[in-house]
Amino acid sequence: MNRKKIISSAAIISVIILSCYLFYRDAGSGPGLDTAGSGGLHLSPGSDPFSDRIVHELQKYYGGTISDKATQASIIGVRDLVEGARPADGRALFLAILQRSFPDYSGDIMETLDKLDEYDRWLEENKERLLRMSAAERAAAMWEKRKELFGEDAERIWSGEMLAVEARNAQVQDTIVMLNESTDTSIDEKLHMYRDILRETYEGSPEEYILEQNELLSKVFFSMDSVQEELKQMSPEQRQAEIDRIRGEMGFTGNQIESMARRDADNQRRWDIGLEYMEERGRIVREFQGHEQEERLKALRERYFLDEAGTIELEEKDGFFRFERPRIYGRN
Repeated sequence: MNRKKIISSAAIISVIILSCYLFYRDAGSGPGLDTAGSGGLHLSPGSDPFSDRIVHELQKYYGGTISDKATQASIIGVRDLVEGARPADGRALFLAILQRSFPDYSGDIMETLDKLDEYDRWLEENKERLLRMSAAERAAAMWEKRKELFGEDAERIWSGEMLAVEARNAQVQDTIVMLNESTDTSIDEKLHMYRDILRETYEGSPEEYILEQNELLSKVFFSMDSVQEELKQMSPEQRQAEIDRIRGEMGFTGNQIESMARRDADNQRRWDIGLEYMEERGRIVREFQGHEQEERLKALRERYFLDEAGTIELEEKDGFFRFERPRIYGRN
C-alpha cells in the first residue's frame, strides 16, 4: 500500500547496490568503517565502480522501457538505496547517475519519483482516516489520489504484477518481523523458517534471483535481534562454529566460510582494540579538559589506530563513534 513497498520492481539492481554497500562497509578497515567517517557508501557521479555498475544495470534492465511511467516508478528502490547510503548528497548523486543512464528522461524520472513521495506523504497524513474506512472505501480513496497524481498512468504503475510483488514482499517482511521478536525458537528453527519462507515466496516468481543472493540474505538473518541475543550467550568458539554452520546452511562453500571466518576474526580483534580504546578515551574525557584533553586523545588515537588515527578523529568530530555502534556477529 505504501509506496516504499513497491520498490521490488527494481530489486535486482537494489540487491546489487546493497550487496556492494554491505561488503565494502563490513570489509574495509574495520567494524562499520567507511573512509568518509559517516557510515555511507562511496559513490560519485564520475567513473567510480559503484556509479558505473548502477548505470550499467539501469540501462540493461530499463533502457528499452524507460519512457513508461511504470518503469520510471519502479526505479524508486534504487533511488532510496543511493540516498540512504549518502544522506548528505544522495539526491544530487542519484540525479547524476540518471543523467548518465537516461539523459533524455532524467527530469521525467525525478518528477515521477517526486510524485510517489507526495503520494507517500498523503498516505501518512491520512493514515487514521483511511483506517476508519471500509476496505472498499479505502481502496477507492487511494485510487482517487493515485489518479490525481498520475492520471491514466496510475493503472500501469499499480498494475496486477506490482500488487503481487507487494504481497510477496509483505509475506517475507511479516515473517522476518516475527522471527526478529521470537524468543521461544532456537536459531536452527529460525533459520529453517527463514529459508522456507524465502523459497515458498520467491521460487517460480520474477524475483527468484533473490534466492541466489547468499551474502545479502545471510546478513538479513544475522541482523535479527533474536539471533544476535542467542549468539551473544555463546562462548567465542561456539559462536563462530554456529555462524559457520548458518553460512553453510545458507549455501556458502567451505572456502567461502573459511574466508568469512578469517574476516570475523579480524573484526573481533578490532572490536577488542576499539572497546579498550573507548574505555581509555572515556577516562581522559572525564579527567581532562581543553587543550590537554585534545592532546591526550590525539596520542591515544595514534597509539591504538596508527595510520587510521586521522580518520577516527574526523569521525569523532562528526559525533560518530564506530565502537558505540551495535556489534552484529556474522556481519561486523
